[in-house]
Amino acid sequence: MSTRDRFLTVVEAYPGYCQICHEARVVGRIAVAGWANNGLACSRCLGQLADEVQRRGSALSDKASRVAALVTGAGGNGHLR
Repeated sequence: MSTRDRFLTVVEAYPGYCQICHEARVVGRIAVAGWANNGLACSRCLGQLADEVQRRGSALSDKASRVAALVTGAGGNGHLR
């Protein structure tokens, strides 16, 4: 897959049941590149997944910053700045 191909795409949207929250909502049929099956997800659940990715990414970024500060600490004493 090239970097220009989309990994996730919304094929269509219609009233249905979300496969994540199992509630009756407008759902998008989500296609994943390279997979034959599609999933159904509502915008609320997709938003919650995006928030989770952001939260986990922020935690990784914070951890990387602490490790970098530890490695490059003053005098190489291993203490955080």
